[in-house]
Amino acid sequence: MNIIRRVVGGVLSVSPKGIQTRFKEEAELWYWRRVLKASNGEFYNGHFKSRFTDLFSLDENYFTRKKILDIGCGPLGSLEWATGAAERVGVDPLADRYVELNGGRQSMKYVRSGSESLPFEDARFDVISIFNALDHVEDVASSVAEIQRVLTPGGDLLLIVEIDHPATVTEPQSLREDILADFEQCDVIYQVIYAIRADHNVYGSIKDANPRKQVGDPAILCARLVKRPADTVSGS
Repeated sequence: MNIIRRVVGGVLSVSPKGIQTRFKEEAELWYWRRVLKASNGEFYNGHFKSRFTDLFSLDENYFTRKKILDIGCGPLGSLEWATGAAERVGVDPLADRYVELNGGRQSMKYVRSGSESLPFEDARFDVISIFNALDHVEDVASSVAEIQRVLTPGGDLLLIVEIDHPATVTEPQSLREDILADFEQCDVIYQVIYAIRADHNVYGSIKDANPRKQVGDPAILCARLVKRPADTVSGS
């Protein structure tokens, strides 16, 4: 199986970008279909609340009356728990197919878009999350710029991303800890790095909370950033 993966990865690495993107999307859908089948046709989303609250030391009430955007949301209903929010939006290039997959049962809004060009006005959201997704995007710099553009001054950016892993077709970006510096309009309020498990389970690694042995080892970066006030961002 590993040999097959290496061969497929080698072929795709020299394939046109459009073919790589299509493969990445189909691989994502294949994964979620397996999850749905294993769960007897019902997606479970009860675990999301703790990722937004406990991990970042935020109370559920913190999200009340806030507009929340989850980038790379997946089909599970990642914001279903935030019933007191003013707006709950999930954005993903596969959003339409995710709605079809989950049967349209989620109450949050799904929007089909890549993170490189978000279809929202400036400063639209009070909280933006991007969990296990930034290393999946096509263009990191454009995604970082768009995230900051649609985040309101004083708003929170919650980030979970695998760092220092070899690039693959499905995770084409190999990021490092210094990715936080690219969010130049934001201040880092909290950050922690955990070792990645042998099974490559991101959220299992966070639960284990084992420290990374040395810089450069594959790991999970969790961070909370806050966008500076408009006058500070503009430098006026």
